[in-house]
Amino acid sequence: MIGRLFRRLFGRLSSAPVAPSAAGESASRMAIADRVAPREIGITPISLMAVVPNVPPSYDATAAWTKRLADVHAFQLADPELADKPDATGLLRLLEEGPESVIRQLPAAARDALTMCDDDGLSRTQLATRLAKDPALVQGLLRTANSAAIGGGRGPVLGIDQALDRIGVAGARAVVLASCVDGLLSHPGGEYNAMASDVWSHMVRTAPMARSVASAFAADPDEAFAIALLHDVGKLIIFDRISTLRATRRRSISLPPVFVHRLLQRLHEPLGALAALQWGMGDRAAAAIGTHHRGATTLTRDSLAEAIFVAEQADHAMRKNIPLDVDLLWANGRLTGSPARAASALHQLLSAA
Repeated sequence: MIGRLFRRLFGRLSSAPVAPSAAGESASRMAIADRVAPREIGITPISLMAVVPNVPPSYDATAAWTKRLADVHAFQLADPELADKPDATGLLRLLEEGPESVIRQLPAAARDALTMCDDDGLSRTQLATRLAKDPALVQGLLRTANSAAIGGGRGPVLGIDQALDRIGVAGARAVVLASCVDGLLSHPGGEYNAMASDVWSHMVRTAPMARSVASAFAADPDEAFAIALLHDVGKLIIFDRISTLRATRRRSISLPPVFVHRLLQRLHEPLGALAALQWGMGDRAAAAIGTHHRGATTLTRDSLAEAIFVAEQADHAMRKNIPLDVDLLWANGRLTGSPARAASALHQLLSAA
């Protein structure tokens, strides 16, 4: 399972020659790299009076989830066409059962693997020795460490200890967790399978970008990579609930696109934060995932959330082949890091890839 995930997620980030079908993506990447080249960026300094100091973030994921779920429910009731859609009503009822029912528990084997990564009593060598017992995991970690986005043109690593040195324990933990989540969540079927696949691909592309720009916000690169790799997991959990609804009703599920868009956009941050807490990622990860869109009600100075925000917007720009306006990005996100350093880091990463 782990080897399959890495082939699925990190294969397109490898240093292999670009296939003809990926030529458009490569050209897009280079275009965005050119547009975020290092320069003097004329941004009026942002007053930090309205921004909470960069202290360990306080984020109430449960309160945010309750409020946003009520917002989506009100949105459905306000539209007569949506109110009459039985699948929309059924999906909301599933989500209203609460995070404990909505978010699947990790299996025992997955928890054991994560516990190893969290064991401060294990040296890097001891951790490598234990992880090396799983050939699929070794293959996946080496693939990640040697990918163009992580390797950055450096020579290949051939051992798991070297892979851990390159991607960090936090990065290795994130990849193990991602593999567990991939095997845990069900496929929703139909058009939603492609949507879920797009979410996975976006998270994978965002992770190395978040690692690259982390220093611009004085954030830990390994931590930024780990959190970015699962920052949109709330969307995958919603797709998992669609799968559950399909299984219960024994037919394809029909949801209006406007409803699906509203559901994903409003719920994925707090739902992802609750999952991060349930899966042992910690309060900082939950806060960053829960506020990575930098909405008006969550404008705290959180270095990890800010790094993910920039990385996510950079990936969207690359995917759409549009310029990345760093000035506007800093203003909209009320960011407190260094725009010049972030632009330089993205330029170097995308040019190398």
